[in-house]
Amino acid sequence: MSESLRHVVREIYCEVLFELAEETDLIDRVADDLVKVRTVLEAEPDFAAIMDSPTIRGPEKSESIRRVFRGHISDLALDFLSVLARRGRIGFLSGITDRYENLVDRYHHRQPVEVVVSKELDQEQIEKLKMQLTNAVKGQIKLSVNVDESIIGGIIIKKDDTIVDNSIRTALKRASRAVAETARTRKQNLDKK
Repeated sequence: MSESLRHVVREIYCEVLFELAEETDLIDRVADDLVKVRTVLEAEPDFAAIMDSPTIRGPEKSESIRRVFRGHISDLALDFLSVLARRGRIGFLSGITDRYENLVDRYHHRQPVEVVVSKELDQEQIEKLKMQLTNAVKGQIKLSVNVDESIIGGIIIKKDDTIVDNSIRTALKRASRAVAETARTRKQNLDKK
């Protein structure tokens, strides 16, 4: 199956699931359930391989999903996963989960914001940063924090197509470019004399 067709299939499944979750007032619960199941499948690659195997029939995959997750996730998520398994589409779950999370964020008017810092932040620092960014964008945000020691210090903030780079690494690059440009300009001025 081509990637564009896989994308369309993921979109269709995701849209249907979201509509059903909205009708039953389970939007957030289903989001949590999908993340929980994806985590299990990532942690148990043998089980994921069985669910993706073309040699095992769909009804058997569906029943396995039901046995493993019954009582741990909502009935809606369980039924949805059973359909995916029966139709040999459980491999689409990661993409469906990502797309579903985007729909949930849009539904709740949350804007995704990513920050990159040089060292791990504690919970108090994260909450303070989240509050500052929420005030800055004048709306709810979904904050993801990544650590990249190579930025040395400071912070990089990414929202949509906007990047605010206040890292020490970038400041050092700017400073060295300014010094190099100044040296070039001086040399050119001396050469003219």
